[in-house]
Amino acid sequence: RLDPIEIESVVRSIRDSRVVVAKVRRVNGVDPNRLWLPSRYASRVRRVEVSDLLRTVIPPPKVPVRVGEGVVIDATSVEGSVTLIVGRKESGKSHLAKVLSSELARAGCNVVVLDVNGEYVSLGRRRNGEPSHVSDLMTVLAPGVNFPVPLASLSDEVLADVMTYALGLPQTSLRELLRLVRDLRRRRALTFQNLMRAVQSVPMNESVRDAVANRLLTLESTGIFTDSDQEELEVDLTSLFPPDRGALVVFDMSRLGSIQRRVFVEFLLSRMKELLFNDEIDPIVLFAEEAHLYLRETYWEDVITRMRHIGISTVLITNQPDSIPALIYRQADNVFMFNIRNGSDIEHLARNLEIDPETLRSILPNLPPGNVLAWGKAVGRLPITFRVIDPGTMTLGTTRTKLGRLLRQA
Repeated sequence: RLDPIEIESVVRSIRDSRVVVAKVRRVNGVDPNRLWLPSRYASRVRRVEVSDLLRTVIPPPKVPVRVGEGVVIDATSVEGSVTLIVGRKESGKSHLAKVLSSELARAGCNVVVLDVNGEYVSLGRRRNGEPSHVSDLMTVLAPGVNFPVPLASLSDEVLADVMTYALGLPQTSLRELLRLVRDLRRRRALTFQNLMRAVQSVPMNESVRDAVANRLLTLESTGIFTDSDQEELEVDLTSLFPPDRGALVVFDMSRLGSIQRRVFVEFLLSRMKELLFNDEIDPIVLFAEEAHLYLRETYWEDVITRMRHIGISTVLITNQPDSIPALIYRQADNVFMFNIRNGSDIEHLARNLEIDPETLRSILPNLPPGNVLAWGKAVGRLPITFRVIDPGTMTLGTTRTKLGRLLRQA
């Protein structure tokens, strides 16, 4: 472009300038610097790749973890944080949870998965049957099968949590139960049979006796706890988390009933808190699939006020966004949102996240399966979308149908 009198730069500056009309009340000082803005007429607008955007807005990851196509996050932004994964069924939320749990374990984290549907038990194998990259780090335990819990190993605090929060034992009855437990423990005779015999023979209020006896029968019937000594068992909770490498421990609860799930989860959380308080294990990252099915309401407050401080970072996965209290959303460090079409669920997210409602309404209903809208500390608190990577492992959890099986065999 010809500019014989060299006024192009002046003309461009005039076109991009703005006149601000104001009344000067006071001048405290003069700053010769000015804010630079790109030209509205000469600038070129181009699409920025997610990977380039993340490199610009967040520091280089200390512990890189690849979760999406061109997306690498810092494992330290998940450990020590509250992370939510929400979306409707078959949208890909469990797939992201499997990728994230595997990669965190490879990075050196202690990962515990509460597997409700038996979706994680095959992460140790690739699709061709060969061992996967987490096979050496992975342990699959089924409560009451290859992970029995000795009754005598339960501390008073853990037993009290199970009886109170999972089985609803009143405090008056709990005091009588703990008195009997301490006496039998002192005599090294703590078994279900001896405990029931003591409940029936020791003088106490009949309503208290019935309450304690009924809860003990329920506890024994779960099959989770045993009278065996700790030395006779193959698995000890403290041995699952070696200090020199990561670990992926999957508790397969797919065959447990609702009461059994509540009892086991209450035991596990209480026991892990106890071990962390005593510095017997390193901090863990807890993945809770469909958490609304078995976590008591008071647990939500523990996530915010206590558990992060004692070393339990939580990743909650659910297809019911409104089942998670607003308190959790407001304190969440990371939120991964898959396809959501329900308007009330989108409004619930919009009210509690630092994302404008228009963005959520325009993106979430149109996300293809396997694509996610991420927001939070892990992505520089900018809403970005990406496709979750395929780890190549066997990821169970698809909806089972007879017609689907027949079509695969055809």
